[in-house]
Amino acid sequence: MLWCLGMYASGSTWVFNAAMKICAAVSPEVPVVGCYVTTLADLDLTEQQQRLGIVKTHNADDEATNALQRLADAILISVRDPRDCVTSLMLYQRYRVPQALEMIERSAQACARFAADPRAVLLRYEDGFIDDPATLDKIAASIGGPLANSDRARIFAELCRPAIERHIAALHTLPTALRHAASGDVVDLATQWHSHHANRSGEVGRWRHMLTLAEVAVIEQRLRDWMAAFDYPMEVVPYTRAVGSGTLRI
Repeated sequence: MLWCLGMYASGSTWVFNAAMKICAAVSPEVPVVGCYVTTLADLDLTEQQQRLGIVKTHNADDEATNALQRLADAILISVRDPRDCVTSLMLYQRYRVPQALEMIERSAQACARFAADPRAVLLRYEDGFIDDPATLDKIAASIGGPLANSDRARIFAELCRPAIERHIAALHTLPTALRHAASGDVVDLATQWHSHHANRSGEVGRWRHMLTLAEVAVIEQRLRDWMAAFDYPMEVVPYTRAVGSGTLRI
């Protein structure tokens, strides 16, 4: 089993789709089954024993996490500056900062829990892994690759932004798609691409012109240790502490 564990808005859906395509290319004789998991009930453990399972999670519950920890042959972990993750949820899913921060914090801590696992492959959004064909080789190596040159070129072309946009534009026509009644969002259960994934720029550092200093300070306070562990420098919290401005609230 290959476990794709990612922060929200960290390129995790790209990783999930890359993993499925790579597994199909490397082991064509084994049916590949992908699923999104939040609880243990989402895992068909009987089927997983018969097929090559690719599992995507953000912050699965404890029972599912423990099962995945036991079963995973490799863990692909995607991370991103939490300030940009928050702004992504605000911009594309219209979340307010407190709700977005809660989701980002939970998924960030889930990633941190397994980052040092010997099975883990860490993919950092700011390194541009989505736009680098070498990422496909890295994923292939985690499952025993290698990836043929022709397969690498084909998969990378299938995962470029124009190809993804075409897929998202056709979501409403797919038998595997579902529409969320309240938000109108459409998701393809086979690929986990959502309609809100369309037209994204992938801008790094967007938080600098989207968040207030108070909002940045709250994010940095909440994820201080995580940001230090993953080498994301804080910019507001050290300053506010130095001038003694007290606790900032949003």
